[in-house]
Amino acid sequence: MDNILGRILLGGLLMSFLIVRMVNHRKAMTEGGKIEYKEPNAGLLTVLRKLGGIVLVGGFVAYFINPEWLAWASIPFPDWLRWAGFGLGVVSVLAVWWTEFSLGLNFNATLHQREGHTLVTHGPYQWVRHPMYTSLYMMVIAWLLVSANWVIGLPGLIGLTAIVINRVRAEEQLMIELFGDQYRVYMQRTGRFLPKLGRFLRLKGA
Repeated sequence: MDNILGRILLGGLLMSFLIVRMVNHRKAMTEGGKIEYKEPNAGLLTVLRKLGGIVLVGGFVAYFINPEWLAWASIPFPDWLRWAGFGLGVVSVLAVWWTEFSLGLNFNATLHQREGHTLVTHGPYQWVRHPMYTSLYMMVIAWLLVSANWVIGLPGLIGLTAIVINRVRAEEQLMIELFGDQYRVYMQRTGRFLPKLGRFLRLKGA
């Protein structure tokens, strides 16, 4: 896979993700209820996100203008692995869309409580409590594989991991406060990031 094709494929994945994110975010912000933000360690997380964002955006800009500028950070991935990364990226865009579509007006990129907040248990949420993070990990890994450059993928992986560590437990605690035993029961039958294997085995044996 040459640099031109790599840039085209990576650009397509990035633009598709941004379009899906902007459309769903705008709809939720304009039509959804009032938001009360609940982000723990918001100040520190904002600083980390901005620093990681600067590195990531800078890497993308350099890669799209001239990949040779980042040759020092290249990884010798074989072509089949880079194509597999593109396939993973396509799946991840569809997964992000499905997740955000399922959330509907509940969607926001930060931890929050929205007026009229509802517990979503359909779409990917019928199997996984946090499919958004799973989808985003898939996306960032796809960026890394397609670009074959750690400057493109590593900052995203580090930043996303920091968000997950900071937010997931707080998010689940907020859901318990909002929905009580309904959410506790939901937690018992769903996996945090991946479906529970036991549930699929039971369904297969039914």
